[in-house]
Amino acid sequence: MSEPVVMTCMTTKQKFDVVDPPVVVLANGRYAYRVKCPWEGKNGKELYAFKFCSAAAYQTYTASQSEPPSESELRGTSD
Repeated sequence: MSEPVVMTCMTTKQKFDVVDPPVVVLANGRYAYRVKCPWEGKNGKELYAFKFCSAAAYQTYTASQSEPPSESELRGTSD
């Protein structure tokens, strides 16, 4: 299990911890954690927190997301 990442909400500037946050590639090519904040903004708006991370964190995240296919998928049948 990995260490929790301290995230800061972009709007409220409140901090919260997240374990294994998802990693995204930003428009400028940099990698960042992107997580929905545990509270809502005005009028129920969803708030997000971003934090820059390394390319190694991105590779680890993508490797953990790609699961090996099941035996039924390999055989081409459904159970």
